[in-house]
Parts: sequence; C-alpha cells; structure tokens
Amino acid sequence: MPMRSRALLTILIVLTLTMCTAAERNFELPRAPQGSKGAKVLIVMDEREQMEALAKYLKAKGGVQSTIVDQKSAPQDWSSFDAVIGYVHGALQETTELKIIDYTKKGGRYVCLHHSISSDKTENKFYFDFLGVRLPGAEKSREPAQPDGHYAWRHDVDMAVVNLIPGHYITTNGVTWPEKTSYRPSDSPSATGDYLAFTLKQAEPYMNVQFSDGREKTVLLGFKYLDDRNGALYMQDREGWLKPSGKGWIVYLQMGHSTHEFEHPAVAQMVLNAVTWRSGQ
Repeated sequence: MPMRSRALLTILIVLTLTMCTAAERNFELPRAPQGSKGAKVLIVMDEREQMEALAKYLKAKGGVQSTIVDQKSAPQDWSSFDAVIGYVHGALQETTELKIIDYTKKGGRYVCLHHSISSDKTENKFYFDFLGVRLPGAEKSREPAQPDGHYAWRHDVDMAVVNLIPGHYITTNGVTWPEKTSYRPSDSPSATGDYLAFTLKQAEPYMNVQFSDGREKTVLLGFKYLDDRNGALYMQDREGWLKPSGKGWIVYLQMGHSTHEFEHPAVAQMVLNAVTWRSGQ
C-alpha cells in the first residue's frame, strides 16, 4: 500500500475511534429492555393476596422479579424498576400519587389495575387528570345506573371481556380468546359486530367511567355486562387502555377484583404483556 494511502487510513481509524469514544461517554445506559428475563417491577398495593398470585405468574411466565409493598413501605427511589404496578383499593396517599406521576413522566411504565381507578381516588388532586378519567356521580356508585349515567360498580357478577384490538401485543401475546360476542363499541357512531371475548366469572365491572383527555388513549378492551337489577346492557370501551404520559406510559386493565382473576391465564398474561410491551409492538 502506498505511504500516502496508509497515512490516510491511519487518520480515518483514529477519527473513528475518537468518535466512538465520545459517543460512549455521552451515551446514557437504558433500563433493562422490557420483556427481558430479570425485569423488575414494584407492586404498590393494599391487598396482598391478589398481588402474590400475580407476582407468582409474572415470575413463572416472564422471569419478572416483583417487589410487593404497601404505601408506607414503598421505597423512595423507583428508578431501578422497569414498571410500577398499582393495586390500591382504598385511599391513595398524596406521596404515592406524586411518586406515580413523577416516575411515569420521567420514562417509567405505570400499570394501573382494577380499583386503582375507583371512587376513593376522587379526593386526589392530580391523579385523575394524570390518568385522563372522571367518575361522574361517584357518590351514587352503589346504586344501579343506566349507560351514560352516573359511575357505578357491582361485584361478583359475570361479564364478557372483549378484545377491541386483536393485533395488539398486550391483548394478543400468549392470550387465548375462546369466545365471540356481539358488541357495539361505545365510541359512537359504531356498528355492532362479532368480537373475540372471554367470560370473567364473579367479576366487578365499573360502569360509566369517562375519558377526559380526548383521543390520547389507545383503547384495548371493552366489557359487556347486563345488570339484572334494571335491565341495563353495558357495552363500554373501558376495560383496558394505554396512553403516553411525559416520557413514559400508563396501561390500565380493569380486571382484577379477586385472587381467582389473577389466576386466570388471560388476565395474568395481559398484565405481563403490559409490563413487557414496547411502543410500536
């Protein structure tokens, strides 16, 4: 090789090494990839039995390591966790509320389960705005309602969980949908069609939850429930959704009233999928 060519090659190699070194110095190491073995989740809860059943599934099926704490025992620093799962039935303490919001907006994944959206949270200053939901007339929640009426709940009833986006990772990866049901999406005007579904026994539907953030959410799941007290048929696109928040994501799954629901493979798998999902899947 001519001397001049060797000199040019040497200069190019030095420049390349210098650029790589500079890039390495400025490169911020990301968290462990979502879905990798050894992913870590923090579960903040006030009902341990259900979360122990969930943690057992996450470990067995996804290799996910779970740390289960109540609100008083939650660590100060959540940055080492790949996701935070919220399962708080009662009051959400302001310190927990602010930690959830801060963690998510800085790039975390908040997986909000079942009664982590419930009437007890209407007293919080920031939480429902963060989630983009409203519970109208929550003070009447024990009373039967009509669709588009006041917020209501009823436990220990059977309902259908409906897959509104069959191609999405959260609703599809490892999840079996053995039934079809006639369903009309509540995003009117919509046409009735046949949708993949499964029946959840002794469940607790939350009726008439309102979205307050326009089209920010991607709706994943609906529910279908006939209230035999007043004949009201609910078909509402509120069983599962996701939305961006700051640099992070919120995933909500309404299922999870009792331990047996987290032992249901479709329910538990969708929680695992919510933890391991990556944007674009």
